[in-house]
Order: sequence, then structure tokens, then C-alpha cells
Amino acid sequence: MIQKYCPNCLTTLSSFYKTGMLGCPECYKVFEREILITLKKIQGGTFHVGKKPTVSEEDKGLINEYRHLLAEKERAGIEGRFMEMAKLSERIAELNETLKRRGLI
Repeated sequence: MIQKYCPNCLTTLSSFYKTGMLGCPECYKVFEREILITLKKIQGGTFHVGKKPTVSEEDKGLINEYRHLLAEKERAGIEGRFMEMAKLSERIAELNETLKRRGLI
């Protein structure tokens, strides 16, 4: 039986099926049909449709509060309310740490 292979790197179709790996960019062209069939079997389709990350309502609230405080700090600076700016900066720093721990920023 004749084995299908990539003329550029000599990777065979059976090697692709065994390892799931291709040898070079040319392999994608040579084995395109087989790759698409395999993807369809594994994933149910051949197009990436993406996935929207889930963010809890609590996390959304923290993000909104963080944005609101940043805007309020800017307004306080423009209006010369420097004591309020300092207080806002402290709260923003706390929220920043919380958001970092949660992997949100």
C-alpha cells in the first residue's frame, strides 16, 4: 500500500494519525482533507467559534467600582480635591490587588 507523505519533510499520514503532529507548514496543505476530517470528529466542527469567559456578578461589580473610582479620582484632581484623591487612591490600590488576585487585570 502506498503511504501518503509530505514531499517537503517526509512526514507520513500514518505518523500524523499516531502522534497528532505535523512536520512542517507544507504538511497542512498536503494533509488538509485528513486534518479537517480529524478536527470535525474531535471538535464537531472545523471552525473556531471562540468562548466567552465567564465573570461572576461579584467580579463585574468590583470591575465597575474600580472604573468608577478611577474616573472619580480624575474628577477630584481636576477640581483640586486632593484629600479626596488620596482616599480614592487608597481604595483603588486595594481594589487593584483584589482584581489581580482574581486574575481580572
